[in-house]
Amino acid sequence: MEKQVYEFTTTEGLILENSFGTIKGEYDVKLNVSIGINNDTYGWFELYDIETGGDEWYAEGGLWFNGKIVTMYDGVFALPKSVTDKLRELGFNVSEVE
Repeated sequence: MEKQVYEFTTTEGLILENSFGTIKGEYDVKLNVSIGINNDTYGWFELYDIETGGDEWYAEGGLWFNGKIVTMYDGVFALPKSVTDKLRELGFNVSEVE
């Protein structure tokens, strides 16, 4: 698999939580999203809100693959819908991480 980076903008509802519960939530957050596919075993993602340049909303993490199956991720509690949707569009199976 050739190293590739996919960049796009999207709008998504986001929630920030910790062990005490929800800290904040916001609907219709405009985001810049980047997804990198380094090889058939590893990739990454990064997203941030456009309005504040990531001061209000920012996340990044790793993606692990077994070929076209996403087997694991880190950096966030749950992968954002924009990331799983794009991976699915690129032909990845995300069922193990949804």
